[in-house]
Amino acid sequence: MPLSISVPLFALSALTFIAFLLTWSPVAFASDKDCADFPNQRAAQFFFLKHGGPQSDPHRLDGDDDGVACEDNPCPCYRKKHLPYRPALSLVSERRLILRM
Repeated sequence: MPLSISVPLFALSALTFIAFLLTWSPVAFASDKDCADFPNQRAAQFFFLKHGGPQSDPHRLDGDDDGVACEDNPCPCYRKKHLPYRPALSLVSERRLILRM
């Protein structure tokens, strides 16, 4: 292969590779959360529960697998393994049902 063809081909390959590296962004870097990303343990626990915890912990917020995320974060704390029940929302829906009857 003549040198005059191989230099532009190499440059094109190098530019393509650099463009790939600049646009490639793995999911772990883009959205991975750590305990330091949360202002308190309660916020971390709610995020943990909304994203599969305690059965699944893709962000590794529960280091000891006890179902409680970011135990060293400051309180307010929430150490239950389910999201809190919101009675205000159910009362509103019940009132609407009563009004419709």
